[in-house]
Amino acid sequence: MFANVRTGARAAPRRSAVQRGHGQIWLVWGLIGAAVVFAALIGVGVYIGVKRQQDNRRELDALRATGNELIQQQRRLADGETAAPLSGPAPKPGDTVPARNDTELLRGFNALLREVASRAQQRQQQVAAEAATLQLDQLLSPERLASAAGRRASRAAAQRYMQLVDRSAAIGEQARSELRQRAQVLVSRLPQRGTLLAQMESSAAERAALEKRMVRNQRETAELSLQIVELIERARARVQLQDGGLAFTRQQDLDAYNGLIERVQAGDRERQRLERLNADLLAKAQARFAARGP
Repeated sequence: MFANVRTGARAAPRRSAVQRGHGQIWLVWGLIGAAVVFAALIGVGVYIGVKRQQDNRRELDALRATGNELIQQQRRLADGETAAPLSGPAPKPGDTVPARNDTELLRGFNALLREVASRAQQRQQQVAAEAATLQLDQLLSPERLASAAGRRASRAAAQRYMQLVDRSAAIGEQARSELRQRAQVLVSRLPQRGTLLAQMESSAAERAALEKRMVRNQRETAELSLQIVELIERARARVQLQDGGLAFTRQQDLDAYNGLIERVQAGDRERQRLERLNADLLAKAQARFAARGP
């Protein structure tokens, strides 16, 4: 007799795979988020006196508009929607020169942010497009797991998915590193450069820590999915597709399968918690940009 596993636990991987598919897109685009927080801090006047000077209003508003656009872009992608490119012509790569005053600081940071974000966006869009071809919603479906060809496809998809997670994380880290280095040049001649750089590093720390946890969660869930595929491969003579679900002849196989399912479910709960933290950070950045000076 086959032990039927058409239970809520068995159904979880299918849902989790769907969410990880969307989560990967969210992760991909979310990795530029630290840049948004940088802009938020400068845009609301971390630099003393910026908001009180009327001649800086145009630059301040332009920087605020860029930040708002990036935040809204992240919100759409976090909801699984397609994000449009940044408005306006694509910025050309340029050299960063030290700002001599507040106006040049705001103007230079806005140009820098748009250039770095646009370049990272193009690279991340390629990652997202490839992730969309992996059919992650079918990764752990009983129909796929029950056939040798299906298991090969799921194994390849899980392995490629982990590579894309790492590639996405690397793109985000490169963008943050470039932004940090060029921002140091931008503020190098300003009296308050130490304060500005400290604010940037502080604002980046929370977001960078969250992104590391997001990447770790993505990888762990993909690795668990791969373990499930390998478990079914080893137990293939004792597993069959029955009424749309997997059925096992040996209790040990069933217990191992259910144990992995529980870990996948725990990973999905952690993903949801990280998603809420991400939403909170975006909301804080949005609130900063909404603030108006006198």
